[in-house]
Amino acid sequence: MLDGLRSNWRCLYVGNPKATQMIEHALLASGLNTVREESRGALVMSSDRSHLSTGVFNPRQMLDWLSQAIDDALKAGFVGLCATGDMRWELGDDDNFEFLLDYEAGLEQLFRDKPLRGICQYHRDIVPPQALRHALVTHRSAYLGAALKTDNFFYVPPELISDPHAGGTKVGEWMCEQIIRVLDAESARDQAMIALKESEAQQRQLAEQLSVVNRDLDLRVQERTFQLQQSNRELEAFAYSVSHDLRSPLHHINGFASLLEEVCDDRLDEKERNYLSRIQAGTKQMAELIDDLLRLGKLAQAELKISKVQLSTIATNIIGALRFTAPDRQVEVSIESNIEVQGDPGLLRLVLQNLLSNAWKYTSRNPHAKIEFGAISENDGTIFFVRDNGAGFDMKQAGKLFTPFRRLHKDEEFDGHGIGLATVQRIIKRHDGKVWANAEPGKGATFFFTLNRPEPGKESLAAAL
Repeated sequence: MLDGLRSNWRCLYVGNPKATQMIEHALLASGLNTVREESRGALVMSSDRSHLSTGVFNPRQMLDWLSQAIDDALKAGFVGLCATGDMRWELGDDDNFEFLLDYEAGLEQLFRDKPLRGICQYHRDIVPPQALRHALVTHRSAYLGAALKTDNFFYVPPELISDPHAGGTKVGEWMCEQIIRVLDAESARDQAMIALKESEAQQRQLAEQLSVVNRDLDLRVQERTFQLQQSNRELEAFAYSVSHDLRSPLHHINGFASLLEEVCDDRLDEKERNYLSRIQAGTKQMAELIDDLLRLGKLAQAELKISKVQLSTIATNIIGALRFTAPDRQVEVSIESNIEVQGDPGLLRLVLQNLLSNAWKYTSRNPHAKIEFGAISENDGTIFFVRDNGAGFDMKQAGKLFTPFRRLHKDEEFDGHGIGLATVQRIIKRHDGKVWANAEPGKGATFFFTLNRPEPGKESLAAAL
């Protein structure tokens, strides 16, 4: 009845006063406003037995009444009629159950023709035994205990029951058809069981094959991992070796250039002094480049030390250090307060050092320089940004930003090695985040990054390489 009311059916219950009161209390307990439902005609609770005024149950009269009740429900705007009740109350004396077979057969036809939903209740302790047999014969679906049998084996079509010429022969034929149908169903079930067993055997075979493949794959992964680790160690050793081999001649070049400048100081003209200065600047730049390369390589090997990181405090300290190096510059700086994240403090400091230093450098030619660091909260996380109104760049060249040694500005415009942003990207990837930029030439640039701290020991293989 609850389901019918929620689906806009008119619901009718017919039973003795005690039963109708019990049903109404149950509906109230479920949260239904029975007064409202009854006032709008959706719920009808009836103990009327006027159809038994003569003491005899008339199947045709009851079916006509139900048919009219369905039509009335439709006219009132309901989907149909949902009817249920106690058959002992509806039929009365035991003698009236002789008409049950005709009534239930007609009711089954009514179910086919009109929007009628219902359950006929039979309590075997208080109805004649033949009533249960008639109920099983006349309904295609039946609850046996708590189980719903949607295809009732005992069912006989109402056409056969209502046909006076059908006799036992036609009913017998129908029962034979039922038996054959059940046998066919059992045969189909047996075939399905055989197919299922064959499928299970195939699944076991596939599982065994998959297990072998997985074992081979594990061995290949272990072997490949060992090779990658060995390659990383060899690359690290090579980097240090190259670093040492490059530093030595650089020290010699710089030393001899300094000595030459000192010995020949009074004999050098302006052009020759410029040559020596450029040699010394070149060796210094080369040494810095070597340091940057080694630092970039170490990022892949360093273990993340995760803790709380106050990005706002780090940004403030970096800007303070930059102001110290250029006390004459007037730069308007805005740093959002209390930005705290989980990550590696040293590596995240290096991210902000590179981004804020770039902003400081590329705003050096703007007399009204502005630099901003902040965060934007979105549904899928927080986006951090460093914004400036400096030189900017053409977004067509944005694909080169994070590639080592690829610079978007000439050396005579702004100095640099092209390693800083590559370092930023590698650190952000180590934190399972991403970094990108938006800019316009002459109007500044904004660098965005996200952080999604990996669990300790759960860094991806891609991030570790």
